[in-house]
Amino acid sequence: MNDPGRGGGSGARRPVPARPLIEALRAAQAYPHPVQLPIRVVETHVSWVLLTGPYAYKIKKPLKLSFLDYSTLARRQFFCEEELRLNRRCAPDLYLDVVAIGGSPDAPRVGESGGSALEYAVRMVQFDTTQELDALVDARGVERDELAELGVRIGLFHAAAARVPADAPFGVPAGVHRITLDNFAELESIAGAAAATGRLAELRRRADGSFAAVQTLMSGRREGGWVRECHGDLHCANVVRWQGRLTPFDGIEFDPGLRFVDVASDIAFLTMDLAVRGRPELRHAVLNAWAESLGDYQGLELLPYYEGYRALVRAKVAALRAQQTAAGAAAGLRPAAEVARYLDWLSLQAERAPPRLLITCGLSGSGKTWLARQLAPSLGALHVRSDVERKRLAGLSALEDSRSPPDAGLYTGEFNARTYRRLAECAQSCLRAGESVIVDAAFLRREERRKLIAMASALGLHAAILHCSAPIEVLRQRIAARRAARRDPSEADVGLLDRQPSYWEPLAAEERGIAVEVNTDHRGALSAVLRQLRAGETPR
Repeated sequence: MNDPGRGGGSGARRPVPARPLIEALRAAQAYPHPVQLPIRVVETHVSWVLLTGPYAYKIKKPLKLSFLDYSTLARRQFFCEEELRLNRRCAPDLYLDVVAIGGSPDAPRVGESGGSALEYAVRMVQFDTTQELDALVDARGVERDELAELGVRIGLFHAAAARVPADAPFGVPAGVHRITLDNFAELESIAGAAAATGRLAELRRRADGSFAAVQTLMSGRREGGWVRECHGDLHCANVVRWQGRLTPFDGIEFDPGLRFVDVASDIAFLTMDLAVRGRPELRHAVLNAWAESLGDYQGLELLPYYEGYRALVRAKVAALRAQQTAAGAAAGLRPAAEVARYLDWLSLQAERAPPRLLITCGLSGSGKTWLARQLAPSLGALHVRSDVERKRLAGLSALEDSRSPPDAGLYTGEFNARTYRRLAECAQSCLRAGESVIVDAAFLRREERRKLIAMASALGLHAAILHCSAPIEVLRQRIAARRAARRDPSEADVGLLDRQPSYWEPLAAEERGIAVEVNTDHRGALSAVLRQLRAGETPR
């Protein structure tokens, strides 16, 4: 490929006026395949997208702005190739190729350059825009399970993403916060009325305080490899239901500094957008699945800062759209309302209720995981599971069999202590992020329970113990069924169940004061627990 900094390479023609070329591409004969007439053109501030029916062709505008440079044909070709490379990581069947546009300016031919291209385009499969996640959310046409699956896929994507080069400037805390402050400055210049009320000034003071609290963590995470080549623009409008599952698309190609970000910053765009759209249950689903898939609970501590930054970005984009319309015109009303919606949400974050810690305890098969899975969505709590984290510590996937003998391998006293330390670290990160959490483990020993409760207390937060039980024969039946199905991370068998009573240390008096007794064999167990937790029958 030609050097994108140069004019256009060997055989390049003189620059072709862009808008006449786009108009000429509305003709059916410009394409090597049947098209659906009329060919529609969607224009953004940096590109045109031609919708032909079977395919969409995205052409970059010949612009040089403060944040991108598409000024030469060679640069536009380079960034088309980058867009293809980056977006095929998440949507390989959606992003097809980069095509040259040849022929003449008044009779262009897509896919034919004859060695000298007029322009380049990214060719994608055209999809139904009503299936974009923002439209699905607004129409209440998407459910928790789909968002949970998306969270897993994003977690796997982040796990495989390239780490920032050590000598690159991206992800350095001072630079990260400078971008946040730049968004404030741009908003103030656009939305003078909001700035005059002191609203943006107060939000900026909060952002400065939040940054001061996490600056050291940001730096450590960059050194630890958590700044990676991410999507960069992962809000609801850049996710589409494609081939039956939610798929991210349209990631940032024009500025590596906007995509080489902490993975927490990447997921924060989506979680913020779902929250602002009034769907906290969908936010919870994608965040819980992402955290469990990637195992990056520490990154959650950055989430409040990054969600605030991402809300500023969306407010700025909406403000720019409102500014571009005529004052008072109907077209400008919705963008103006969006500015207010994002800033309102940001203002309300200071009023969030404090998070709380819930820990399960009980013998194998007593329904701890079942209860945690049911409670977590209802309470908006994250779910951290010992069986998953134990295997993560061993370098195993959740469903891999460790083949550990009884009281050996992953189940020695030493490994058990490591697992509970890991659970405490995960829970602490959740709580520091302002997220309630259910830690799902046996917690058979008082000291295991005490350490978690003390950790919450040190943060000034309340905790409760969910003591699960069921008749012994029910426990045996559940364990046998689970082992036969082989679809669960737990490796507990009936032999372990027989040994566990010797490990069990009953709840002490102070523990009983914060405990909820749950007979999971009882049909009304879940509703009874929810009533107690919501009514405050245990300390909060």
